[in-house]
Amino acid sequence: MTGSPVEPPRDGAQDPVVLAAQVMQARRDDFIAQLVATTEAEISQLEHDAALRGLLEASITENIVTAVHVIINGIDPQTVDAPASAVSYARRLAQRDVPLSALLRAYRLGHAQSLDLVLGEAVRLELPDPAGTVIKLVSLTSAFLDRICDQIGRVYEQERERWVGSRRVLRQYWVNQLLDNPRIDLRQAEAALDYRLSGTHVAVEGWCCDTADITDPAAVFDRLTSLLYTVLHAQGRPLLVQTDEADARIWLAVRPGCPVDPDTVATELADAALPVRVALGVVRQGLDGFRRSTRAAARAKALALSAGPSAPRVVAFARVAPVALLADEPGQLADFVSDTLGDLAVDDPRRELLRETLRVFLSTNRSYAATADQLLVHRNTVHYRVQRAVDHYHLDLDANAFDLHFALDVCRWHGAKVLRRGANGRTPDGHLP
Repeated sequence: MTGSPVEPPRDGAQDPVVLAAQVMQARRDDFIAQLVATTEAEISQLEHDAALRGLLEASITENIVTAVHVIINGIDPQTVDAPASAVSYARRLAQRDVPLSALLRAYRLGHAQSLDLVLGEAVRLELPDPAGTVIKLVSLTSAFLDRICDQIGRVYEQERERWVGSRRVLRQYWVNQLLDNPRIDLRQAEAALDYRLSGTHVAVEGWCCDTADITDPAAVFDRLTSLLYTVLHAQGRPLLVQTDEADARIWLAVRPGCPVDPDTVATELADAALPVRVALGVVRQGLDGFRRSTRAAARAKALALSAGPSAPRVVAFARVAPVALLADEPGQLADFVSDTLGDLAVDDPRRELLRETLRVFLSTNRSYAATADQLLVHRNTVHYRVQRAVDHYHLDLDANAFDLHFALDVCRWHGAKVLRRGANGRTPDGHLP
C-alpha cells in the first residue's frame, strides 16, 4: 500500500521514531520490489525459479510489515515471532541446499537498506533530536533483526537436519532396492536418486579413521566425493549415501575402462588431509555393473578391516580379488596357509617380519633392491630375512612360488584369523609368540 508523504511534526506530534517508520509504511511496495531485486542481484544463491521467488517476496514483505508494525505500535521486538512466510522460505532453502549464510546475508541487506531509507527521511523531515532518533531506530531494528534471525536460523537448522535425514533414508531405501529387487523400476529409482544407471559405474566405500576427531562426518564424505569425482574424471552427478555416522557409500559414473588406481587416490587423500579410508570397487556397466561394483567395494572394505591398521589407506578390489573372494571361508584359508607355510604360519612378530619380507620379495620378482626400497631397509637385511625364511622353514621358492605368494597375501590381509599358535601359547620352536 502506498500513502501520502509524512509531514514534519508540530507541537504535540508523534514520537519522531514512529514518524520515521511511517515513511517506510508509505513507501512499502516500491521499497519491497527494489529490495527483492537487489537481494537476487547481490546474493547469487537466492536467484530462484518463479515459485521460490514468490516465497522470497512474501518473506521480505511480511518481515518489513512486521518490523514497521513493531516500531509504530511500540512493541517489544523480543516478543515478536518470525512471520509464517519467512519460516516457510527458510525451510525451503534448507531443502534445496542453499547455505544459511546466504539467507542471513539477505536479512542484513534488508536491514541496511531499510535504515538508509528511514534515517534519510528522519534528516529530511528535520525531526527533533535527530541523534536520539537515529540511535533508537538502530536499536529497535537491530533487536528485531537479531530476534528474527535467531528464530529463522533455528528453523533452517532443524529443517536441514530433518531433510538430510529423510533424504538419507530415502536414498538408502532406493539403493537397497537397486541391489536386491530384481523387478526394480529403474526410472523411478533414477528419479528418486538423481543418478543415471545406464552408464558405467564404480562403487566406493568410505569410512572415518577416528570419529572422535571429526566434528562433521557428512562434510568429510562430501569432500571425499568431490576428490574422487576429480581423480576418476567422473561424469554426471555422483550418488552419496551415508550409511551411518562414520561410513558412506559413493557411486560415480565414469567412462568405460577408467583406471582405478588406489595409489593415486591415497596420495590425493593425504594431500587433502581427509581422515578417511577407502575401498574401491570395479568399473562395470549398467544396473548389473552397479551391483557388482558395490559388492566388490564391500569385499575390499571387509578385507581392509580384517587387516587392521596395517592395511593400506586405499584398497582396490582389483588388487586383492583372490584373497577377498575367499574371505567367507576362513577355516579353509587357515588350512591352506598352514599347509603352505608350515611353522612360518605361526602368529608372532618375528615370523610376521619374515612373512612380509618374503611377500614383497616375491611380488617384486625376487628383487633384493626393490624389496629393500619398499621396506625401507638395507639390501643385506632383505637377503638375510629371505634366506632365514627359506632355510629355517624349509620353503622351496622355485617349486611352490605361486602358492607361497598367495598364502603370504592371505596372511597379510587376514592376519590372526588364518595364523596359528604353538602348544601352550608357545611357537613350535619353543619361543613365546
